[in-house]
Amino acid sequence: MDAKISLFVFAFFYISIYTTSAQSRIVLETDFDGNVVAGSKTELIKEIRLGKPVRVGYQLDFNEDKVSDFDHWTEAEFITILNNDVFTQIRNINIQGPNIDVPQIEIFPINTMWTAILGTNSILKNRFVYEGELVYETDEEGNPIMTPEIEKELERREVDTWKVATFWVIQE
Repeated sequence: MDAKISLFVFAFFYISIYTTSAQSRIVLETDFDGNVVAGSKTELIKEIRLGKPVRVGYQLDFNEDKVSDFDHWTEAEFITILNNDVFTQIRNINIQGPNIDVPQIEIFPINTMWTAILGTNSILKNRFVYEGELVYETDEEGNPIMTPEIEKELERREVDTWKVATFWVIQE
């Protein structure tokens, strides 16, 4: 009798874990040039339109040798479908940077954030988000009066464009 109960308990927990654990699969992978190397954009769009959660990974290649220097992964929280491409905003994160020699990811002791938009076209549009509002004076037409300080501050806030390899994962 105890063996039957033990077997039942084991089977119950195994089935519970199997049916409640999220299965995920990569439905699209692109290279650093935006070429699809696995999966399809059509399948990704179909799964998104079914309301399935999406995770994205992207690889950075700072020395442009077409080999990943490191990967980042995050939830795709705000998704836009435009024509046959998918874009997601990456939530603001505290600024960090790699120390490849250790290896270690360092977090910087400043109140600066980083954000981006990642696309299935392998383009990552990103910028820093600085604490505080940009304050400037305007002319009689409402245009900002440009000073060297304002120009410098606007440069710090410019959007950079990086080519990245991407991974788009659907969670079942």
